[in-house]
Amino acid sequence: MKKHIFLIIALVFGIQFTFSQTKAERKAAKLEQQEHEYAEVKSLIEDKHFTFEGEWATTQKGRRISLIGNPNYLVVDSTQTKAELPYFGIVQIANYGGDGGISFDNTYNDYKVNYNDKKRRATIEYATSNKNEKITVTLQVYSLESASLTIYSSNRNSISYDGILKPIPTKTEE
Repeated sequence: MKKHIFLIIALVFGIQFTFSQTKAERKAAKLEQQEHEYAEVKSLIEDKHFTFEGEWATTQKGRRISLIGNPNYLVVDSTQTKAELPYFGIVQIANYGGDGGISFDNTYNDYKVNYNDKKRRATIEYATSNKNEKITVTLQVYSLESASLTIYSSNRNSISYDGILKPIPTKTEE
């Protein structure tokens, strides 16, 4: 009986060592995956055809609010940008009759993209406006599943959103 148990244990460990990857192989596969994802992010940003969806909002005072189930977006297209984002924070100049959130649908200017190839990150900055305020948008993209959007406004305190980046669906995909 002891021989059978010893044989089974030896067989299980032998199979595990035979089929497992070495540490160097796992590291190389992970690096290759990260490079592929970074190339996808760069392609999406260069095309200027993407949308950001927030999952969390963080106020200037550090309060973190879940946005899951709350529709919100920022869209950047070749010439236009539009957004519907909830706002939680202090307003210096009130817009009476407004919805309270950050909302714009306009052209953008001063569009800049900075790539940090070493850290595989991209930073997008541009300016736009709506009827009542000037807005500066800073979007830091770490991967398609991880991005951080910061909105600076002429009338409100800044607010940050953590979420995901995705391509804008084409008409045939909808």
